[in-house]
Amino acid sequence: MRAKQHIFLILSLAVLAGCAGTAPSLRHTAPFPSTLALLPLENQSLDLRAPELLRELLDTYLSAAGFNLTDVREVDEKLRGIGISEGGQLNAVTPQKLAGLLEADALLYGDIETFNYSNIGVYAGRTVKMRLWLVDAKTGATLWETEKSKANSQLGLSKAAAKDIFVKGYANKAVDNILDNPLRPESEDVARLLVRELGKARRDW
Repeated sequence: MRAKQHIFLILSLAVLAGCAGTAPSLRHTAPFPSTLALLPLENQSLDLRAPELLRELLDTYLSAAGFNLTDVREVDEKLRGIGISEGGQLNAVTPQKLAGLLEADALLYGDIETFNYSNIGVYAGRTVKMRLWLVDAKTGATLWETEKSKANSQLGLSKAAAKDIFVKGYANKAVDNILDNPLRPESEDVARLLVRELGKARRDW
């Protein structure tokens, strides 16, 4: 009988410990921001076309997902009025001032961390990685943040396979350059993933 009581006590403590370790999901006290401004993207890669491509894709997917966005052309025009033409200059101005200028309830900042081709014969890779975060217009606090990446790669262990990968890798890069469409498939995937995560955040707000 005493052994059964000990077993029951141990099981009860285990259940209580499990409950104590599960944090309740946090809800925001204020509603999800009504109007968002998608700012120029910061670019840590060496490809100068990356910010324009990824911002264009984000704008398209955000609009399709029902987010109320300030027109990016108006955003750029107003930012140029205060001397800002690229994402790397945004830190010079407070989020509150930017939001007031752009008449937005929140700002979407983005940072392109990786946007490159790798081709060393036995290995060819295409990688896009980006971070996106939402900042409150009134407080300047980060309300939400996520990071997504997409990579496509090939590995050739034989001499023939390595040569094929090397040639195809440069051919694909050349086609992308001719079409002025760098890493388009990977960029589309990353933009979709980022917007999907923001959509989940809005639903759970």
